[in-house]
Order: sequence, then structure tokens, then C-alpha cells
Amino acid sequence: MDNNASWYVNGSWVAPAEAHISLNDVAVLRGYSVFESLRTYNRRPFHLPDHLRRLYHSAELIELPVPYSPEHITTIVEQVIERNAYKHANIRILVTGGVTEDSIMPAGNGILAVLITPLQERDMERFARGCKLITSHLQRVSPEAKTTSYVTAIRALKEATRQGASDALFVNELSHVLEGTRSNFFIFRGDTLVTPRSGILIGVTRNVVLELAQGRFAVEERPILLDELPDIDEAFISSSSKEITPVTQIDNIIIGNGKPGARTYELEQRFIQMVEQGNF
Repeated sequence: MDNNASWYVNGSWVAPAEAHISLNDVAVLRGYSVFESLRTYNRRPFHLPDHLRRLYHSAELIELPVPYSPEHITTIVEQVIERNAYKHANIRILVTGGVTEDSIMPAGNGILAVLITPLQERDMERFARGCKLITSHLQRVSPEAKTTSYVTAIRALKEATRQGASDALFVNELSHVLEGTRSNFFIFRGDTLVTPRSGILIGVTRNVVLELAQGRFAVEERPILLDELPDIDEAFISSSSKEITPVTQIDNIIIGNGKPGARTYELEQRFIQMVEQGNF
């Protein structure tokens, strides 16, 4: 984090060390808030309108009023980019529930904060290596809403770290493999690309991946069974920060030949070409 950055918090521009919200905000006391995380390429936000639509959808799902228009938030995001000289950056948009009088029910005065942190150039070594994941049977609350309630995700990530893995995949009571703690999950069975659609947070990058796959691969949006994993040919995860990252191992299962697959590589190259040509 750059301590000289300029962040927007509740109408003021502040350095990270000066950024604060009330300890009596239900975002702090109860985890009642929504957020979005997106990135910029060459100072241009990636699919900002889609991220804002998801922000408002998340707020609707948890009944959190957002007292700001999409146009207002767009303007703030643009100003944050202008005030910070990062070529590539991660931007977080946070809307809190606001202060509370009884320590639980919000009073309807939530704040808006827009944070920015610099990102390095794309790490192609990460793609060449791939990553290891574990599965977790911890259950999330309202996975379709992107809230700051990350207890389950943090617990799963801690277990992944203990096992030398990069992330954890959530598995529900039906043995459906759903998504990572901060990413969507895809598999290839032959030339068919498969990814879940229900019980997950629909990622903006996920939808871009599906668009890139159209006309090249058959696409199935359906549950992925835990018992399927030993038979899949390739796997990868997607997110704003991870873009498309190959998965080479899940628990003790080696995916394919243990190296990033050719189909995943093709999608990654399509993604990179799209970004470099500015087609987003």
C-alpha cells in the first residue's frame, strides 16, 4: 500500500493513514456493508459499469440502501484515478451500513469510500506455474452478495496456507464445487468449458471469460461435482486481480499432466489481447 495515495472517504480526500470510519458503523460492528473490487489497465477501469451494477445488486440482496447514484460513484472513481499516478491499480468501492444507535440496526446514514492501491505488471510466471487449491466445506452466507463479511473466506484461506495452497474452493452440502474465496472456478472436459452459475458470486471477469470462449469452446453453466475433479483435463480460476490463473492441483488431485493446459493458455492469450487492444 502506498501511504501517499489519495483516497476518498465520506466526502473527503485523505491519505490511507488518515482514512477512518466510525467504530459505531455497522460495517465494523456487524460486517453489514457491500463493496466492489476492480482493477485498471493503463489508468482505465475494467468494466466499471458492470461492477457498479453488481454493487447495487449486492446492496439490494442484503437490504442496504445506497444513497449515491451510479453516476456519482463513477465520478469519484474517475477522480481517484486522476489523483493517483498508478499505471495499473486495484480500486475498492465500499458502502457501509452507517452508524447505529442500538449496536445492530443501521440508521440509514452509510458512507461511501473509494480506495486505490498500485498493481504491478502482469506476472506471466504465475501463469506458467499454475496454482494449488484445496477444497473447503465451510458454508458461506448470501454468497451472491459481495459483502465485507469474510469470516468464512478468511478461515478457508488460513487452511489453504497451512496446506501450501493459494486458495480454497467452497464445496456445498451437495458436493458441488462452487468457487474460490475471491475467484470463480472453471474446468475443461475436452473442449467443453464448465463453470457453476448458482450459489456463487457472479464475477465480472467470469462473464468476460465466457464471452471470450464463445465460438471456440462449448460452454456449460452447471454444477461441478467433487467426484468429477479426478477426470477433468484442465482447471483455472478467474478474478479482477488474478485474471485467468491455471490450477494444477486440487487437494491431492493432479489436474491433467500437472501443468497449465493449452485451452486455458488460449483463453489467457485472448484475455491479454483484449486488454492490450483496449476492447473493454
